[in-house]
Formats: sequence, C-alpha cells, structure tokens
Amino acid sequence: MITVQPFGSLNGVPIEEITMTNNKGMSISSCTLGCIITEIMTEDREGNFENVVCSFDSANEYQSNPQYFGAAIGRFAGRLENALVEIDGVVHSIEPNEGGKHLLHGGNKGFHNQIWRYETGSTEQGLFTKYLSTGTQDGFPGTLTMTINYILTNDNELIIEYNGESDKNTLLNCTNHSYFNLSGNLQRTIHDHELQFCSKHMLYLDEEGLPLGELVKVVGTPFDFNTKRTLNSIIGSRHSQVSLANGGIDHPFLLESGVIHLSEEQSGRQLTIKTDDPAVVIYTGSKIGNGFSFKKAQAQNYLGLCLEVQNLPNSMKYRHFPSSILRKGERYYKKTTYKFSVE
Repeated sequence: MITVQPFGSLNGVPIEEITMTNNKGMSISSCTLGCIITEIMTEDREGNFENVVCSFDSANEYQSNPQYFGAAIGRFAGRLENALVEIDGVVHSIEPNEGGKHLLHGGNKGFHNQIWRYETGSTEQGLFTKYLSTGTQDGFPGTLTMTINYILTNDNELIIEYNGESDKNTLLNCTNHSYFNLSGNLQRTIHDHELQFCSKHMLYLDEEGLPLGELVKVVGTPFDFNTKRTLNSIIGSRHSQVSLANGGIDHPFLLESGVIHLSEEQSGRQLTIKTDDPAVVIYTGSKIGNGFSFKKAQAQNYLGLCLEVQNLPNSMKYRHFPSSILRKGERYYKKTTYKFSVE
C-alpha cells in the first residue's frame, strides 16, 4: 500500500511525503525534498512497531537542520578538499560549504536540497524519484540525469538503487544519510548497539575531518569490527582518532564483503546491509548536539548511527583510491539492501 500526504513546501513548491507499507506491517516514508527517508517503522521482538531512524515532523525542520538527516547525498558523498574537482586535467571549482574551504556532501545545492519528482511502482511497494542536476546549478561538470529508487519488499527489505548518466565526464558518489537507532522511537542512545562488518583497512582523518591517503590496518586498533562489539567500546576509547571525531567514529572503512550487521539486544531488532559499494563511512552521531527535538525525543549526541555506504571520500586527491569519475555515455548504478529482522 502507498499513501501520499502534504509535508510542507520549499520556496512555494509543495513537498509531499510518500509512505509504503508491506504485507507484514512494516512501512517506510520518504519525502520529495532530498529523497529524505522520514520514517522506518519496524517491529521489535514483542511485535511493537516503532520508528528506527532520527526523524522530524515536517519538511521545514529538515531544511533548518544541517546534518543531512535521512537525505540522499550527491553528487559527491563526504568531503572534497578545497572544493576542487579535476577531471582529465581540467579543474572545476565548486562553492564550498564547510568552513568556507571544503565541499561536504555535494555542497549547498546537493541532492539533499532539491525537490525530486516521483512516481510509484506497481510491483510490491516502489517509489521512483528523478532529478536533473545541471553544472550551472551545482558547479559539477555536465548535466546529470539521476534517479533513486526506494523499494520495500514483503521480506522487510528496503532496496535503494541509484542510477545516473551525464552528458559530460563528471564526478558521482552517492549515499543515504539516515541515522539508525534500533531501540525504537529513539528510546535509548546507540551505545549498546552491536556492530560487525569485515574490513582490513580504514582511513584516518586530519584535524579538518579530511581523509588521509594511507590505508591503515584496523587490527590492533579500536576500529576493528571484524567481530561483533558494542559501539560503547569505541565511544569510550582514548585513541587520538576517536577524540578527533568528538568521541566516536566518523571514518571511512574499506569493505571486504559488502555486508554490515547492526543489532540492539533490548528490542531484538537487527539490520543487515548488503551493498556493492567498496566502502562505508561510519558516523556515531557524536556531533548531533541538542537544542532541538526529533519526533518522540529531544536531540542529543549518539542518538543515531550513520552507515554511509559509498566510494571513498576525497578521492580526487588520492588517485590510488577507487575512481568516482562517471564518463559521458556510461551508466552509474549502485544497489544497497537494508533488511530488518528480530531475534
């Protein structure tokens, strides 16, 4: 079942919220502003359906908060040093949006700040969104035709598909910026969530949050999640990189298998992510702050966990990173599946 309701406006343009519900009662809501995932309702082991992402009540609240809650991110996820894109020897300068110097998550005119057109699918529960991004609008070379598909299956899976084509060589690296909290309705912080994924290497950050070029082995560091462990075990670490991330993680990891497991014992909820992206940026929400409210809860640090599957950020500087260049005539396609279950 698919329902649509008003969700505010941007510069006089109406914003709508679309809700998909499967035959098990799970539902996912998204709005046309930034393809933002506004709610994911899943059941706990007692059969109670609760929201498992940080959410606001209206589009206006998403516009006024700069932390990309639930948003589609593009054209380039993560940071680009000095907001410069070099392709085939030509340097493109993009308006910075972080510290007046660097580009973060595509800039002020990125995917998250655009109104997307949508249509709904006839098989299972599908939401198909489209956006035309021009170089004169966001500073990136080429006109990009971008579609993002959200599909909710009757197996309690959210499938996100990214499709992009450009009329010029350009840069493209997409992700979703949902803040997950499996306790339900933000009842507890993420400290007791357990995380596991296979990774041999990660990237350290400099003091401006930019990834450095050296691939660092995770074995022997607090960043080793090859076996399941609580997030609290690293949030309390005195490692210099944890301190740099304000007492948590905000780091890229190279994935070995493309599978990430997250669970919360008290609710029994589990999330398994499968992706064809080569990396994930783990962010423990250590800079969420306070002074505003989500649905059901007052904001605070560590109230949500971002699992941003993507290519490595800052890849323009380090050419030994996997390339994020999309060539004219080529198709960009990425697929990530989020499966929700209980134990």
